[in-house]
Amino acid sequence: MSNLQPENSSNQPCPCQSGTHFQACCQRYISGDALPETPELLMRSRYSAYVHANLDYIERTTQADARPQYDFEGLRSWAENSEWLGLNIHDTDIDGASGRVRFTARYRQNGNIINHSEDSKFVLEEGRWFFVHGRDYTPPVNKTVGRNDPCLCGSGKKFKKCCLV
Repeated sequence: MSNLQPENSSNQPCPCQSGTHFQACCQRYISGDALPETPELLMRSRYSAYVHANLDYIERTTQADARPQYDFEGLRSWAENSEWLGLNIHDTDIDGASGRVRFTARYRQNGNIINHSEDSKFVLEEGRWFFVHGRDYTPPVNKTVGRNDPCLCGSGKKFKKCCLV
């Protein structure tokens, strides 16, 4: 299933689940009209770029020294063949020119729902934030989700009708 950017995506809710329209949120970063001011905004825009399989943005926002570690064409294939279900930012911190974002990105691939939780490192270079690397992360468990509770992915559906399937 391809998640390539539809022509009218600017009026759609932003995939990063900020609650604003894509055009007013992540699209301005992905298009290069603005720079993300924080590691969290960069993380959200990178998630949205994965949803739209825009790996050019992913590559541009990866620190130059880290780029050789990544197979961007392989990532493009993965992004295009995933159904993106939501993003949850657990916490962030900035210490000078270094930042961290802990998050869980949810996607479905080959019928399986994946919760990808990561602790990502970012650096500020010449006024721009860049992704450096991510490490596995175990998010804190806040509560048990029941079958009839709202789904954690933010879809508005009951857990049993959404991500439990």
